[in-house]
Amino acid sequence: MKDFLADSHLLALWGALLSTLLAAVKLWELWSSRLRVEVSHNFTGSESIGNEVIIRNLGSRPFLITNWELLWRQRSFIRWKQSHSIGADEYNEDIKVGPHSSIKLTFREENHFDWGASALRGRTIFIRLYIAGKSKPILRKVYG
Repeated sequence: MKDFLADSHLLALWGALLSTLLAAVKLWELWSSRLRVEVSHNFTGSESIGNEVIIRNLGSRPFLITNWELLWRQRSFIRWKQSHSIGADEYNEDIKVGPHSSIKLTFREENHFDWGASALRGRTIFIRLYIAGKSKPILRKVYG
């Protein structure tokens, strides 16, 4: 009887260790395949060259941007106050961002915007990305 109990305790311990290891592997897989987006910029003073906002997919799965907005926001007490925005009116298609790749949104000629200190007046430029399959948009700081 004692041998049976000792064997069953070892079997239970082995099962607990194995299931814990498998749960850790699954959590690592979920963590490494999460959506990771980085935003940077390349702003110029020239309307013909234009300003660029660069969106990078740092994850291993592609995603679709269904819509986006460039926002000028200023912090007032506890909340952010939006003062200006540029939307994706001229883009009718989804933008696919492949794994470990990037896309550029270019703002030239009539879409060019000034980004100097006098134009921003204490505001910060953000981009709001609407991703297919996500219920809430992603907001990332671009400049400011």
